[in-house]
This record gives sequence, C-alpha cells and structure tokens, in this order.
Amino acid sequence: MNQTLKSLAEAAGIVIDWQDSQDRPQQLDETTIKGVLEGLGYRCDTSKDIRESLAAIERLQAPESVADWPPLIVGEIGQSIELPGAVAEGVDYTLTDENGRTLEGQVDATGQLEAVAEPGYYQLQIEGKRRRLAVAPHRCMDVATLAGDGPSSMAGLGVQLYSLRRDSDGGIGDCEALGRLAERAGQNGLDAMAISPVHALFPHQPERFSPYSPSTRLAFNPLYSNAGDIASGSAATGDDALSLVDYDHVSRMRWQALERDFAALSETGRQALNAFRRESGETLENHCRFEAISEALGPMHTWPSDMQDVKSEAVADFSQEHGDRVAFYAFAQWQIALELAAVQQRAIGAGQRIGLIADIAVGVDPHGSQAWSRPEEMLGRLRIGSPPDDFNANGQEWGVTGFSPQGLIEYGFDGFIATLRACLHGAGGLRIDHIMGLSRLWLIPEGASPTEGAYVRYPEQSLLRLIALESWRHRAVIIGEDLGTVEPAFRERLDQSGILGMGVLWFEREEETFTPAKDYPARAVAMTSTHDLPTVAGWRLGRDLDWRIELDMLGEGETPAQQRKMREQDILALAETFGIAPDADRDTWLEAAAHHIGATPSPLVLLQLEDLLGLEEQPNLPGTLDEHPNWRRRLPLTVDEMFDTPGVVARLRAMTTARAGAGQHE
Repeated sequence: MNQTLKSLAEAAGIVIDWQDSQDRPQQLDETTIKGVLEGLGYRCDTSKDIRESLAAIERLQAPESVADWPPLIVGEIGQSIELPGAVAEGVDYTLTDENGRTLEGQVDATGQLEAVAEPGYYQLQIEGKRRRLAVAPHRCMDVATLAGDGPSSMAGLGVQLYSLRRDSDGGIGDCEALGRLAERAGQNGLDAMAISPVHALFPHQPERFSPYSPSTRLAFNPLYSNAGDIASGSAATGDDALSLVDYDHVSRMRWQALERDFAALSETGRQALNAFRRESGETLENHCRFEAISEALGPMHTWPSDMQDVKSEAVADFSQEHGDRVAFYAFAQWQIALELAAVQQRAIGAGQRIGLIADIAVGVDPHGSQAWSRPEEMLGRLRIGSPPDDFNANGQEWGVTGFSPQGLIEYGFDGFIATLRACLHGAGGLRIDHIMGLSRLWLIPEGASPTEGAYVRYPEQSLLRLIALESWRHRAVIIGEDLGTVEPAFRERLDQSGILGMGVLWFEREEETFTPAKDYPARAVAMTSTHDLPTVAGWRLGRDLDWRIELDMLGEGETPAQQRKMREQDILALAETFGIAPDADRDTWLEAAAHHIGATPSPLVLLQLEDLLGLEEQPNLPGTLDEHPNWRRRLPLTVDEMFDTPGVVARLRAMTTARAGAGQHE
C-alpha cells in the first residue's frame, strides 16, 4: 500500500485493519481508502493532494496558535484541561462561567489549564482570544441519583408512539394518548416510558414515515400533536383501518387541523409564538424555511442550485416573501414542543421518576432539513451503514448521513450539542441509537456498495464528555443501543461514563442456554425485545420466521426446516430458564418474560408495550420496505382500556413484584 496514502488515511481516522463480526482480520484496499477520503473532503489523487490534505488535518488536530484553535475545548471536572495547541507555562487565562463568575489562572508546566471543580460551559480568555470550554462531570446522571431516597430499581415501558390509540386520535398515536399512558403507567408504579423517535420527518412526503430516517433531529414531528382532535376516519378499508396507520390520510388531516389552529391564534398566542421563535433562533428558522420551500418546490434534490444554499439571497428572499408559511411551520413546532413538555409533566406528576426517555436516530436524510441547514457539519457524500456480516453478506447502507468527524471539531460540536438538547426537551432520559458511532462509523461513499465502505474514527472522548454534561444539566439518564458488532472495551468505556447498555432477552445467552435473570449485566437496561426484534408471543409462535421465510430472507445455506428446529430448541431452553413448561399457554409465557427482566440486577427494566399486550407482530422487520408494515401497526386497545385488562395487570404485577425483590438484594 502507498505509504503516504496510508498515513493520510490514518490521520483522517480511517481504520485500515479491522476485525469483522466473527473476529476475522480484514484490510481495506487503496480504492476503498481513496473513496472514503474523498467523501471526507480530503483529496488524494496526487502526492501534492495528499500533502495538502495532511496539512489540513494537522492544522485541525494540532493548531500552531490560539487563533487557529477550534471553537470548543472539552474537559472533565477535577482534571487538568488539555489545550488544542502549545501554550507557554505561566500564560494568564480567565474563565467565566454561565452565571458571570470568573476564575483566573495560569497555564501549568505541562501546557494545561488548572482543574475546574464545577461542570458547565465556560468562556476562556487566553492570549487575547476567546474560546468556549465545556467541563463535564465524571459520569452521566444515573438511576440511583434520580431515585433519591426511594427504591433504585425502576421499571418502565417501551412505546412506539405512533401505535398508541385513544378516541378521536385521527388515526395515529399522539401526545394526548402518550400523556394518558404516562398517567396510568405512573399510577401503576412505573417510572419511565422509552418512546420511538419524535424527530421531524417530511410533511409533504407522508410516505417517508420511518422515525429513523428523519429530515432533522433538531425539530419534532407535528403529526404527534393533538392540535384540535380530528375525525378518526381513514382512507384505508377493512381491518387495515383499525390496525395500521394511514400516513397519507393522517398527515393531511393533522396539518389541516394545525392550519385551523394557526389561523385562530389570538394576539397573546402570537406573542408567545414570537417569543418561542426568538428563543429558538436560527436553528428553528432554518428548519421552517426548509419546510416552506419544500411545500412550494417539492423535494430538496429538485430545487434550483441557489435554493440549496441555506445562506443564499434566494433563500432569504423566499423566506421574506413567504413569511407567513415560515411562521406557520414555527407554530407547528411550538405546539409539539409544548405538548411533549406537558407529557413529561404529567408523567412526573403521576409519580414517574424518569418519565419520557427520548430516542435519537443515528443519522438524518441527506436531503433533509439538518443536512441542508448545517452542511459544514455533515458528512456530505458519505452514507452510514454496516459492513458485511453473517446476517448481511453484502453489508448495509442505511440511507442516512451524519456528523463529519472533522466537522464536529471544526464547528465546536455545535450541531451535536444542539441535537442532544433538542432530543432531551421534555424528557428525563435519552436512548442513543447505534451508540458505537461515538467511536467509529461504517461510512460508504455515495453510490458505492456497503462493501466499499470503511470504519472511520470519531472524537469519542469529547462526545462522551458532552453527553455526560448535557445529561447532568437535564438530569436525564442515558441509554446506548450497543447491539451488534462492538469493539473490545467499548462497553467498559460506556460504563465508566455512566451510559447504560441494553440487555435484550433474545441476546442474553450462552450458545444453547439463556442467561438467568440474576446474571444479567448490571450496566444495562434489561428488556424483553426491541422494535426490530420479535415479540415474546411472536417468537414463541415463530412469526418472525414466517416473515423471513415468506420474504426469502434466510441466510445463505439456511433452510426453513433448520430454522424451525432451532426455534424449537430455543423454546425448550428459554422455558427452562423461565422455570415454566415449554408448552405453557401464552399468558404464562408473557408473565414469565415480564418477571424475568424484572428480576435482573439492571437499574432499569423496560417491558415493550407489544409484550405487555401479548401481541404477535413486531413493529419493524429490518431489511424490508413495503413488504412488511413497518412503523404502521396500531395497538388493539386504547391507553384507557389496557390497564383494565386482566392479562395486562398480571404482567405488570409480575414485573414490578420481581423488581421489588431485586431491589431488596442490591
């Protein structure tokens, strides 16, 4: 391999030698390296290109003067603050905290700042220049701290928000249904509700409804607003009208209701809306401009070139000319923000100690609001995915983009912090999808195969510290989705940062046996399943296998008969772990599963609503688009009915009783 190209790749954070999901050594070829380097913005066609790209990385990672430092320095309380570049010993500096108090000091013999005792954001004045300093606590907010003097063993529900049902809900779950669920859950001794992402999608393209492919993570999805209860009639017919969300119909009706509410807004309401807009700043305004332009011109990729530049005169002129439409989309954001905050208040008021746990998707649509409004922070022509493994021989390309590792540093992690704050609005916790992306992401050049991608390093330490700081500021627990291929020691680093992992029933096993409840990892949230995995009732009946067989999704060399036989063996093994008969009825299995996760040493356990209700179908089947009704299934009971159902009561009792027993042994 060309040595200078290799040096550039390593400097850019590209992992040349890596191990696959079976710990087999792999190495990138030069073509792949060049493709990913170009995607990161580093030219590498000639020796001159490579030298210039190396120099650019050097300026970013080791700036020669304070004037060249990045906007934000990230440190940790009780530790000397490492500076981006060399500063002479004895140089004076001043720190100003968020309350205007100042601290003075001198650079020490190692070229570092003195340790800071209080976490927070500071203004650093040094050598006539100003930079921001983020000082993080050692760990994220934890469940025990939130518990106070009460029991520290908590339990909650996993909730697909769109699936909730109430009277006059318009055909989709909304904040009113979620608020009612929060109250009933709190009254039944639960402390948390982990919800599906509420990121803004594409209101003018209702067919794009995956919560994990958002337009932006900096704004919310107004479809979840309960603005003016609307008629629940659906364009769908037959059973689908009751069991599936009709997004085309729901979107049309919900936006019409929001239009009516906006038109009827009082003068006092308009003043409050204007205050919200001023407080939210350019982040909100740019998203609303994006929505207004999309309404007029269609999908972003069809816009004229000058409209694709958020800072162009064309965008400014359009926004001024269509100011009322921009204001309408700001109104929609104001409404959903108020409602989500109100749900959290209802949860806490009902006795929940955590309340909502929001979900942050791993990336955003490359033609969405966030990529349009903050292009300098994003990956541009690279897409996020995963390398080939035993389940996906060709790898995966998820159709989303994310933060550029160098863009994060160069722009002071501004977009990352803004994303954390947006997702933590009205929440007591946050689940981070594919948290391994804090350390490395599999990045694929636009138009290339997933096999032509590479792992690229991210500034893990700074990202973990910023998460801890925002967790501390919001008093919010943090959960990391750490399923799949995980680097050695990464989970230990998450644990050191106070980030909980996920202990999912189907994966907590050793070869042919399932893990006893007492042996679950105490650093992870125990749960029966996830949105991408079978429900307990569905797994027992093999519904996931039915789907995979029907859609020809079995792995190479696997046969339906082999999969059925393996499932029969797994049912025997799990029944033994549960202490029930393999042929026990559905209710016995469901109660056993609820009791099992409740009895774990996990500080928090989550029972999926699908398992609370004993449903057979899972919300999403990975690897499918239209073949399976992903993100559309509605629950069969309203939130007002479910807690009065004997089976639901029994499953809740099984989990909470086991929780109480687990707490006695802490």
